[in-house]
Amino acid sequence: MGHKIWWGLALAGMACVAQAGDEKGISFVAFGDWGWNGHENQKALALAIGDEADAIDIDFVVSLGDNFQVNGVRSVQDPLWRLSFEDVYTASVLERNWYPVLGNHDYHGSPQAEIDYTSISRRWNLPSHWYAVKQKIGKDELEMFFLDTPPFQSKYWAKKLAYPELSKQDTAAQLRWVDSAMSASKAKWKLVFGHHPLWSGGSKHGKETGDMQRLFAERFEKYGITAYFSGHDHHMEHIAPKGYHFQQFVDGAHSVRPATPGPDTRFCKSVPGFATVQVREDSLVVRFVDAKRHQLYRTAIAPRQP
Repeated sequence: MGHKIWWGLALAGMACVAQAGDEKGISFVAFGDWGWNGHENQKALALAIGDEADAIDIDFVVSLGDNFQVNGVRSVQDPLWRLSFEDVYTASVLERNWYPVLGNHDYHGSPQAEIDYTSISRRWNLPSHWYAVKQKIGKDELEMFFLDTPPFQSKYWAKKLAYPELSKQDTAAQLRWVDSAMSASKAKWKLVFGHHPLWSGGSKHGKETGDMQRLFAERFEKYGITAYFSGHDHHMEHIAPKGYHFQQFVDGAHSVRPATPGPDTRFCKSVPGFATVQVREDSLVVRFVDAKRHQLYRTAIAPRQP
């Protein structure tokens, strides 16, 4: 399985490298489970995301998977590219780079089509199943790791008809890349993005996180990850897992389902919304915002010590 590490300066037209002394740092919005062909809460949230993204002057967008409900896309010409993406997220600020990950519903269709769309779209940047991006923040560095988590879910492997492309994925190769890339990173800030959470209070998937915990909890701790962002469950939640230094944020709240806070939950709410993230030299600020642009929650995280 091939992979690429994309550097912030190498992306054509990318204007998201902060200079030394830039108080703004790096800003972006993050959300998952959004591909509803304009239905559910997608259009209302797209407007709110555009306005909020403009207000904080984002550098890029992160998509946390399930980009196309409910059966993914079949090709780069699939009408869903317009119905769920191009004709919905129309604010000029959202023409900046999007960094997606793949979700389980994307695997019902063609994950390769989502990768191939990178060569067609100016803003869609999914170079391979897993990849990394670096950005400068003053004298410091932010490194972001984007994972392909559906192949790590053991229950999917028994459903070959539902996930026809899953058996082609090399999970061992991805884990070798994770170990190599994360251990080599010297970044002050290390953020990871994937579709499936390690912990969740979600009513549908909250008890199905064992595979992710087993494979990644100790890895994230060992490699000094600051925070992990996921979708999959349809709510917003901040979890500070006991015994670990990294934080976890769940945001699949374009379509919402009930959720119950766990013992390590600091915030949990089942309303349509999205996350904003601002990374500065001295802090990582995460906010949950609803469809009317009301701030529901805000937290600031200090850098992890070496």
